[in-house]
Amino acid sequence: MAAARPKTFLSGAQLTWKWQRLVWWVYVVCFILAMFAARGSVDRLAEALDHSVAAQRLVNGFDASAIASLSTLPDAPLQTSYTGSSYFAVIFLVFMLFSTGGILATYVRDEFPSTSVFFEACGYHFWRFFRLMLYLVVALIPVAIVAGIGGAMYNSLDDKMISPFPAVHVFEGTSIVVLFLLMVVRLWFDMAQVIAVFEDEKRMHKALRLAAVVVAKNFFSLFWLYFRISFIGWLLFALGLHVWMMKLAPTSNVLAFIVSQLMILFWIGTRMWQRASEALWYRDYRATQEAMQPVWTPAPTPVIEPAAVPIGPVTT
Repeated sequence: MAAARPKTFLSGAQLTWKWQRLVWWVYVVCFILAMFAARGSVDRLAEALDHSVAAQRLVNGFDASAIASLSTLPDAPLQTSYTGSSYFAVIFLVFMLFSTGGILATYVRDEFPSTSVFFEACGYHFWRFFRLMLYLVVALIPVAIVAGIGGAMYNSLDDKMISPFPAVHVFEGTSIVVLFLLMVVRLWFDMAQVIAVFEDEKRMHKALRLAAVVVAKNFFSLFWLYFRISFIGWLLFALGLHVWMMKLAPTSNVLAFIVSQLMILFWIGTRMWQRASEALWYRDYRATQEAMQPVWTPAPTPVIEPAAVPIGPVTT
């Protein structure tokens, strides 16, 4: 069984920093799409708050009664335009599906890609990753069933038990199990994408089988690598959320904007860190597997020499 090298964790961070232009590129696209997605909600809120006394109660602090009064208005300014926002979310999903091939190819090769080479890799792997996404939807069905069973148990215990703690414990346990299953499924499909790029595998069902074997044989090393980076991403996001909600004044709009964008940037960076570490891990894994295979050498061809070589003419 091949294990991850101890420096794969830090090497992935170094590789992400080396090709940080990829992080900035994804962030810029995310920022532009989010700006267009939020335009509808901003316009709706501006029409109501620009001529409302509740505006100061929300700008200078958080007033629950002001939120309640705004929600009862006939024009419903707090109602989000889900249709417009969903369009831009789908666009971002397609963008990430398209760019993942170029990103993984950059991490696998660890060389500067020209613009044409990068987008060629993006288009070359797009339909493979699209089929892989369809497999992902199918793989998430059992996870959804587990979440549904846990939700049904929570509602049943909450209705029957006097104490709320049994239902709360069921909810906590279900959340941990579902989160673990989601991480395992995501790790599995991440490795399938890496294998599809590294091995130039065109059949996604075969890439999934190979990824399942690799993850099963090296589960602890791979999951520990994946979990550590995820934990750092969660920690940075929670720290930014704490600063945003507890440390900043309600009128600090500029600082709140900067903190929120740093949270998104760090979240994208840790995700790229995961992909770079997975690519490095699999590259080392393949090198180890090739080194362990015996080298075949052809057997020497036997040379048959005559028992006696006549030196001169034979006389009788």
